[in-house]
Amino acid sequence: MRTKQEVIDAVLATIEDHREQILALGEYFWKNPEPGYREFKTSAKAKEVLSGLGLPLRDHLSITGMRADLDTGRKGPVLALLGEMDSLILPSHPECDPETGAIHSCGHHSHITALLGAAIALVESGAAADLSGKIAFIPVPAEECIEVAERRAMLERGEIKAIGGKASMIREGVFDDVGIALMNHLSTGLSYTCALHNGFVIKAVTFRGKSCHAAWPSGGINALNICTLAQNALALLRETFTDPSIRVHGIVNSGGDSVNIIPDSVTMEYLLRASSMEKIKELSMLFDRAMHGAAAALGGTAEVTTTPGYAVMNDHQGLWKVFEDAVRILHPEANFHSTGAVMSSTDMGDVSQIVPSIHSAVPGAQGTSHGKDYKVKDPEQAYLDNARILALTAVELLYGDASRGNEIAASREGLLTIPEYISMMDSLA
Repeated sequence: MRTKQEVIDAVLATIEDHREQILALGEYFWKNPEPGYREFKTSAKAKEVLSGLGLPLRDHLSITGMRADLDTGRKGPVLALLGEMDSLILPSHPECDPETGAIHSCGHHSHITALLGAAIALVESGAAADLSGKIAFIPVPAEECIEVAERRAMLERGEIKAIGGKASMIREGVFDDVGIALMNHLSTGLSYTCALHNGFVIKAVTFRGKSCHAAWPSGGINALNICTLAQNALALLRETFTDPSIRVHGIVNSGGDSVNIIPDSVTMEYLLRASSMEKIKELSMLFDRAMHGAAAALGGTAEVTTTPGYAVMNDHQGLWKVFEDAVRILHPEANFHSTGAVMSSTDMGDVSQIVPSIHSAVPGAQGTSHGKDYKVKDPEQAYLDNARILALTAVELLYGDASRGNEIAASREGLLTIPEYISMMDSLA
């Protein structure tokens, strides 16, 4: 059996040997962005790489997801390494797909690149001979909560099991045997960080009125006016939101069809975010009351559909310490921050409800996240370092008898069973 340092050296040398392949993967994914549940080219490329490593693979999980396992043959925890595949849609980005407007302005192309790079490193270095347990490489679809109406229709058709890809894969059984999970998210910052992320629910609202000629509005009930009143009700509620984690934001999908007809149907979509599931439930109740109250005030009706979004992301501090140790192998002077909170959300939060997990931010991008100036600043950091960190964290957890991994997998205080998690999320609807 090799020493841990010898395994580390072999893993890093393998990444260096495959440097051009990994960089090319990053460039390929950047140039072929695909929104969630439509990552067909991305998924095909990921399958090509993982199958080429000789790993047994299950695909077509939540449409484009897959799982490939590296089994050491020795007892130990199942470590899930995740890589997101989906893009955003931002037609104003100068490098977006000209037909779809898709663009990786959140850096997910680097996430799947890093996952595949880590798989190459761990398999080709022969690391499994010196580890215990199993590593599950899981390319995941649809982290970005976009195209909500279509995803709701996909849920109704039974094509997916949740709005987010990881949440859907949990319900498919992909994580049933997983004991630890981690992924890295590309960041525009300089430090290595993790933080609590909000959970959220999705609201779809249809206001119903009565159409009539716009020159004689007294003959109708203006659904757009109901919408305006409802949005003002939300604005006036904001002063009662004393919790700084709360975020309420949305769009009007349709506001009428003809300027000379009083609209009889107007639709909105909103996300309601907060830092605990209890706060989300309270916020959901306040939102519904405002919608129905505005409709009643003007003589119309409101139909409100609530769809569970993502759970709150709680990073496991013991696992974070292992991540720090892995990064310090590469960058002894790196800066780390593992406290605090951000207002955004991730379906890695759903995974963090059922197993010890971290969602780490790593440097390598520049510009505005989700903005038209977003791009990779340093491919070395975004692709290669990202892969090195994932692979080295796996070594730290599973080397020898996987003592560190076993300890973390056993530390389940505050975590839910998968049925308990599903019940919690379903209670939001």
